[in-house]
Amino acid sequence: MTMSGAQVQVGAVQAAWDQASILRSLDQPSAWPALSERVATAAALYGAGELSRGTLWLIGGALHLVGGGRLGGEGFAEQFTRTLMDKIGQWGDVVEPSDLPMVRRVVTAVFDGRDPVAWRDSAGPVPDSEPRAMTCALALIADFVDHVDGPGAADCGLLSALSRAID
Repeated sequence: MTMSGAQVQVGAVQAAWDQASILRSLDQPSAWPALSERVATAAALYGAGELSRGTLWLIGGALHLVGGGRLGGEGFAEQFTRTLMDKIGQWGDVVEPSDLPMVRRVVTAVFDGRDPVAWRDSAGPVPDSEPRAMTCALALIADFVDHVDGPGAADCGLLSALSRAID
């Protein structure tokens, strides 16, 4: 499956969404075992690096649902990114502060119209802690989409993007 040139395994994208879904369902722990099992299976099959790439693919898709740089232009992108960084920073027990600059660069790359997977692939090695920060970013962006467009909008929009990418 490709997105603007970068190839990502479909199963890795699905597992990355499962990881974000765990964060998004903190008040519903009954869903965690099934999601965790699917993530573990995908990690064994594809590797942690490919799951991380799946998360980046989803971040790109979720930010396109937000509207990329089109909504309000550059000012919107800057404000959105600043707010996102503040919210991710509040997850200090999960996210390493040293990973925040890369999250910012990935989000900026998407707002600039670049493929986040290809961009991150070219940016060098991925520290072990970075995928947690990216997963938190994905969960927060998806929550924003649901808040603006209604419950389930992120699921529906990303599923539609995944379907188009597979075709």
